[in-house]
Amino acid sequence: MIRFPANIPPPPNPDPVLFACDQVPLNRPFPMARKKSARPRTGNRRNPVLHQAIIAAATEVLAREGPTRFTIEAVAKLAGCGKPTIYRWWPSRSALLLEVYDQVVQRELSPPEGKDLAKDIAAMLRQIWGLWRKESAGALYRLILSEMMLEEEGARYLRDVFIPRRQAFTAMAFQAARDRGEIPPEADVKLLLDFLYGYSLFRLITREIPDDHTPDRIAGTIAMFARSGISNLARPEKRQPPKQVGRNQRRQTTKTDAS
Repeated sequence: MIRFPANIPPPPNPDPVLFACDQVPLNRPFPMARKKSARPRTGNRRNPVLHQAIIAAATEVLAREGPTRFTIEAVAKLAGCGKPTIYRWWPSRSALLLEVYDQVVQRELSPPEGKDLAKDIAAMLRQIWGLWRKESAGALYRLILSEMMLEEEGARYLRDVFIPRRQAFTAMAFQAARDRGEIPPEADVKLLLDFLYGYSLFRLITREIPDDHTPDRIAGTIAMFARSGISNLARPEKRQPPKQVGRNQRRQTTKTDAS
């Protein structure tokens, strides 16, 4: 991957999130997040105005300080709120960074056309992989994942909040395929989404994101599984419990063997 010299000025009107992440040093380990003590939660209902103010403040702090010096204290001060408010909605600084990253992703992705499942999946892969190939976006996402996977609360947030939200976007392509009869109703869409996202994250963390026909091959394979009704293929066979042999039957069997 080509790295541009640091003295080259940014392009006109750059995305502040992605340009700030160009400063992430990829040749040395990222600092790991400190384990935080449990914080009281008072509910997840958010004031939409304050929510947007926090996201805007987080974006500005990220653009000014970079991801490695991004702090909740700086965001709270800029947004004009207390740190407990931020921690009530995001369990850690990594979760808030993830929210900022997710807003960038939402601006980059286009909804599926809904005409062919393989083509829809391939188009989505090309969009997200194209974003990851930008050194800044890929570095930011790898940093976030490296921190969150080391903490129980971070892993829970990824598993229960962020990944289902991202998968819900991709699931629109599967729902459209189901509505037009391309895939059977019993197809295990959740399992296929896990296959797709697991493979994509493997490409991300190994920094091997090719710009070739790989998305078409992966999308074609996932679509083939969906059309075959993978739920039937993946369902384990039920084993019959062993028959109970009664006392009289055992005696009869013993007599027969003795004779």
